[in-house]
Amino acid sequence: MSISVFISLIFAFWVMNPSSTDEATKSKVLNLALVSLEQQMDMNTYQVELEPRWIPNSLLKVGPENIVSVSVLGNVEEFTRFSVTHLTGTGQKSTEIQLRLKAKQLVAVALDRIKTDVILTTDKFELQWRAVKLGKDRFISEISELQGKSIRRSLLPGQPVRKHEISNPILVIPGGQVNMLFTSGTIELGLNCESRQSGSIEEEILIYCQETRKKYTAKVKGSGEVQWLRTH
Repeated sequence: MSISVFISLIFAFWVMNPSSTDEATKSKVLNLALVSLEQQMDMNTYQVELEPRWIPNSLLKVGPENIVSVSVLGNVEEFTRFSVTHLTGTGQKSTEIQLRLKAKQLVAVALDRIKTDVILTTDKFELQWRAVKLGKDRFISEISELQGKSIRRSLLPGQPVRKHEISNPILVIPGGQVNMLFTSGTIELGLNCESRQSGSIEEEILIYCQETRKKYTAKVKGSGEVQWLRTH
């Protein structure tokens, strides 16, 4: 066997078989990164797998025994930055890496078709594990949060509920009659008005009163009941 062929075989073996030091260091970094995530995420509702996206070769060469700690940098997202503190010949050094977080979350999903603006009850949902993109998806993971709420879009069986899709029940609808309580100093009176917007409890809406021929901004206090805020 020629020397050039022998060297080529050694090079191919080195490329196909990364050093045990590299792999051991990578394994320790991933394990410590997961520990860091456990301090920020509820692991009862999340399952996370970590994959290296970018780890400098210089860090992989330091050896697992020199890795001190790993901490999250910034927000926890699908691609998250971490700071790795490791020992050097003169002390400690921090090196930034980036990992991909493949996550599943225990989320509330609809058991049956649910129409828009229906008052929700917990018996209409169950928890299931679903793949999510961290930093983007915002799902409901506690079914109790849905009790008495309404949904802004129809749900099909098996669809998860996003946080921005739920709201307090609509108590006032556009064109609906409302009783506005007007107070100013010692004056207090009720006016029959017409709502120009839909509204949930404590939301501000625009209403119109035929009796005074004026528009008002009012706060929803109950079903068909609003509190005057200002006159337009």
